[in-house]
Amino acid sequence: MDYPVGEQEFADRMAGFGPWPPDIDDAPVGLAVSGGADSMALAFLTRRWRRNVVAFVVDHALRPESAAEAHLTVRRLAGMNVKARLLTLAPFPKGRTQERARQARFDALEAACVSEGCLDLLVAHHAGDQDETVWMRHLRASGPLGLSGIQPVSVRGRIRLVRPLLTFPTARLRLTLQEANLPWIEDPSNANRRFERVRLRQDLTPEQRQEASALQRVALQERQRLETQRARRLGRHAIWYPQGWVFLGQGGVDEESLSVLIRLLSGSVYRPARAAVQTLLARGFGTLSGVQVRSAGRFGDGIILVREERALGPSVPAKIGAVWDDRWRLMVPDLPGESLIGPLGDAVHALDLRRLGVPYEAARCLPGVWHEGRVVFWPRLEGITWGESAGEADFVWLSDVPATGENHFTT
Repeated sequence: MDYPVGEQEFADRMAGFGPWPPDIDDAPVGLAVSGGADSMALAFLTRRWRRNVVAFVVDHALRPESAAEAHLTVRRLAGMNVKARLLTLAPFPKGRTQERARQARFDALEAACVSEGCLDLLVAHHAGDQDETVWMRHLRASGPLGLSGIQPVSVRGRIRLVRPLLTFPTARLRLTLQEANLPWIEDPSNANRRFERVRLRQDLTPEQRQEASALQRVALQERQRLETQRARRLGRHAIWYPQGWVFLGQGGVDEESLSVLIRLLSGSVYRPARAAVQTLLARGFGTLSGVQVRSAGRFGDGIILVREERALGPSVPAKIGAVWDDRWRLMVPDLPGESLIGPLGDAVHALDLRRLGVPYEAARCLPGVWHEGRVVFWPRLEGITWGESAGEADFVWLSDVPATGENHFTT
């Protein structure tokens, strides 16, 4: 029989994700709250566990009633003594609506967490979500990475995502709210059978959910074995350079290593198609997913992977925290005037790249700060002195796509 989630039960669950920052105003824990039963239960349970929390309510502005629902959720959270901020997304292009909305939502949530001082963001995925995710991957004949499902902890950009409800069925979360006499919003899209997840939520039998759990347990064990193997192989053969390029020794050149390194370097959500990687591997050189692969030449016996210049993103205003090419974040205060972040490009012709130990292609794709057609700030990199022609600005590698420990679940 289902029963509400107890205060100590939830506290014990949270302890497993610790250590946590002290419970002070300057270090709140963030919550992603849609207003539905699962996220409202998360807000209620978290507020009992910790005093300093802040909820972020995202209005995707995709339905006429979404704004009213978002404001209602903020008021309900205030009634629960939970500080709440409303985040309204700007319109985005049509097509791939769910994917674009998901990306925009997490971008807004990450920025809000940083502004509030949150190191962690709690998300309300529950046991049912896990079953449905694993079953969808099972239907697609996914391997261990896909069948391992939603991970309880992952890193996205500057914050840690924690999903403490993955072991709780949604029925228990609703009972928790009912016991506390707390309301929630029913999103009509959650009943729309046009979406695969909704159909599975409604149609999966108890036996299939048990099978999904068994598939996940086996996949997690196999994934751990494979990732340990991959980490050892990359540790022996691959060198990551702070200029955003990779050397891979000849003994480590294989389909798996090439695939994960291309994904790492491009910052792509997904790995490149297996057939495309196999073709590239057979040729020994070429471009794929915005990454150029060629012989390492003077850098050693193997290959190097660098960003493909024509795949770089457009220049962006040089403001603190600005992100260029989805890979580099500017960490200095706003720069005066109409400065832009863009690739160094032809500016590298003035540099002795052989002395600096940087491949020409990689140097051209490094970020610089431009003003009135000239570089005014080079990227500050350990061990590299660019000269006195311009200052240096701090950039950090942004991509949260690791070569090992990757998490393909992006909902």
